[in-house]
Amino acid sequence: MPARHEKEGSSTSGNGVDLGRTETHQSALSEKFTELSRMVSVEAAAGPIALYAPRSRSGSQSSRMTSGRVGVSFPATVDEHERARGERTKPGRVGLARSSTRPDLPRIDSEKTLAPSDCEDDDGEVKEHPLRKLAKYKSRDSKDVSAPPSPTSETHEHTESVEEDVQVVMSRARKILLGFVIMLSVFISSMNSNAVILTIMSVSADLGVTEVEAQWISSAYSLAFGCGLLFSGRFADIYGRKHLFLGGLAVSIVFSILSGVIRSFPALCVMRALCGIGLSVAIPAAFGVVGTSFRHEPERTIAFSCFGLGNPLGASVGMLVGGGVASINAHGWQYLYFVLGGLTLIPFVLGFWVVPADAKKGKVDTRIDWLGGFIITAALCLFTFSITESGIASQGWKTSYVIALLVISVFLFGAFGAWERYVERHLSFPPLVKLSLFSRDGWKITIIMGCAFLPFVAIAGWVYLVSLFYQELKGMTPLGNAIHTLPASLCGILAALAVMWIVPRVRAPYVLMAGGFLSGLACLLFVVIPPDTTYWASGFLSMLLLPFGADLTVGIGSILMSNLCEDDEQSVGGALFQTATQIASALGICISSLVQVNVYNKTGDYHTGLQHAFGMTTAWAWAVVVIAAIFLRKMGLAKDVGNGRAIH
Repeated sequence: MPARHEKEGSSTSGNGVDLGRTETHQSALSEKFTELSRMVSVEAAAGPIALYAPRSRSGSQSSRMTSGRVGVSFPATVDEHERARGERTKPGRVGLARSSTRPDLPRIDSEKTLAPSDCEDDDGEVKEHPLRKLAKYKSRDSKDVSAPPSPTSETHEHTESVEEDVQVVMSRARKILLGFVIMLSVFISSMNSNAVILTIMSVSADLGVTEVEAQWISSAYSLAFGCGLLFSGRFADIYGRKHLFLGGLAVSIVFSILSGVIRSFPALCVMRALCGIGLSVAIPAAFGVVGTSFRHEPERTIAFSCFGLGNPLGASVGMLVGGGVASINAHGWQYLYFVLGGLTLIPFVLGFWVVPADAKKGKVDTRIDWLGGFIITAALCLFTFSITESGIASQGWKTSYVIALLVISVFLFGAFGAWERYVERHLSFPPLVKLSLFSRDGWKITIIMGCAFLPFVAIAGWVYLVSLFYQELKGMTPLGNAIHTLPASLCGILAALAVMWIVPRVRAPYVLMAGGFLSGLACLLFVVIPPDTTYWASGFLSMLLLPFGADLTVGIGSILMSNLCEDDEQSVGGALFQTATQIASALGICISSLVQVNVYNKTGDYHTGLQHAFGMTTAWAWAVVVIAAIFLRKMGLAKDVGNGRAIH
């Protein structure tokens, strides 16, 4: 029997399997490839791989992996290899070549053939090789995803993509500290917005300005923060999220401390605006850090929940701290900015150690769409300014420049969309925001942003109208209003913690629907319950419901946005989501004010005006239930959406 095998030019493996016939040999070769793919990591798959087939007929097998090159020997001769593959070997598919270092061995060179190749199964059908799947990392925005990459041009692109996907292995303690740092940065952003509101009256009395003018110390921060998000997100994706995160916090520290020193009101407004710019740089970078640093579940959901936890926690603590420092003495408001600067120093120092360094990306197009950035920044500034000024100007919406600026901002939003579309299709440099991102995966990103936009119109309207309810209708002071609304902030902490348990277990559209429904229900209570009802039977219930609506929306929306964006779009994706909520907040105050004033002017009943405005915000929030039920009905758990960044 052995003599007959030798005569026929066949060989027998160590386990007794006859490889003399072509089809049997092909099957064994395919099995070896499959076994090899399980052993080789992504890094090895990106490097050159060579398969060697010795000429020996002894039937012995050997394998070796050295310096990024994998060698596996098979019990067959060169002639049999060539006959087995025959004329089916084509460019881009597995072929045989003699090794330059081992002339006695035929070689399969992955750098030219294996990485982009397909292989054949036992039936002769072409299928994608497992190593090819590991090494392949192609953008979903590519127009021709089916065309195989050329050996000379796209092999380098694959290597860069694998390098981008390599993560720093972090210990559990470091991950916990990183989550704390990210949460604290959002906490400080929220505290800057909420604590300053309670010092407005103190600033007005101390610096000799009217209370209406003093509102600009809060508005200047909100205006600058909202306008800088998109530009900052793009910078973070290009130049490194860690650098932008730490740089933004450093800017915030400096101008927070200067805000506590300066005694000039115009200069104070400028300092607050610059502090807002600093945090608008840090927050999108923080979102990108979470999206690229936490891949595994459930830690990914927990990390994004910590990101969302910063908002209610910062609001509740900010109200207490703001009211406390304002009550110390006439100059007590200045202490608030020293507190804010000191708190910001904590994530800044810890960030040097716990925030992972940005992966080396090789060649990156660092050109910036400056015109697009200018257009969108101007549009956001004018829009937010007109909304803010409508509540400050003596004639409100009847003021001519308020209407003019609002119209110009709407025109600029349209111009930005047209320009970005032109850049993406006709110019060589990348746009600030790819419009194709909005249509990705069946317009899911657009739908998710809409599902966040609508309830935040209701949430911002609720905050504005509740302040009118307690201060104008009930006659309370701003501090009394803050005390009555404090349970909402405290309950927000519990809601953010609940998100960690709900999101991994409940389908994403159901979570979005629940967020919209609870937000609307919180508004509806002020519509149906008489104003003389006790606080515990009406207002308190509303305070408990609203935070769950807000935190469910932010928690699930952040995870979905991150999963639907590529690694080099994480910060831009976070900036888009946050910009949508910022615009919604400004719009919610605007629409609520318009409805309340118009109804009051017609009826002369202040409470009736509030009821109509609360009813309008209810409709905005409940629209999410309809949208999510129709357009996201097939969506599963958040961790399974998009690029599958969550590793189970």
